[in-house]
Amino acid sequence: MTVGTALFFNGYGPLALADRRVRTDPGEAKGWIDNALHTTMDAVSPSLAYVGADFEVEREKDRWDGEPSMVSDVTEIVTVRTVVSKANLPVLMDQVTKAWTVLGSRVIDHSDPSLDSRSLRGVGDVGGQVFLTFYADPAQGPSSYTVMFRAEAAGVLYQPAHEYQPLSPLPRTPRDAQGYVVNSPVDDPYWSH
Repeated sequence: MTVGTALFFNGYGPLALADRRVRTDPGEAKGWIDNALHTTMDAVSPSLAYVGADFEVEREKDRWDGEPSMVSDVTEIVTVRTVVSKANLPVLMDQVTKAWTVLGSRVIDHSDPSLDSRSLRGVGDVGGQVFLTFYADPAQGPSSYTVMFRAEAAGVLYQPAHEYQPLSPLPRTPRDAQGYVVNSPVDDPYWSH
């Protein structure tokens, strides 16, 4: 394989180089995401316990000429370990909505009472455009919920998910953290009852 071919297939062809000049730097996008998640977590009172954070990186399809795209969407997911009661879920959603409004988000409630799951979606200008999502799913029956916060930045220069560091001070958690939350939930005197 020639050097030119190796460069082409590793993101250094003409279209990929053009992508590099106009895309958001991964560090800058990570700063926007962290700011949104910190603001969300800091707004919740009393505070929740968290399992940790992890990343999803969705890379765009290859270019028309076969070059790998250098554009991606980056999402950081923070999983809450505290079990939230059905009675307190609206309180938590209200606190999150207020935090996202401060960030400049327009918040949309996508609750589905027939499925007993709740979600909020927001789009905010947090240094750039960040998409925020709050998911609450029944944990062990319809009276308690497990919660996740997600923050996503689009149009980011590609970097593999393992190269992103989780939101400080949270550890990196595998995406199957849901099993961990269900098996070792935190019972909070306020949120869980």
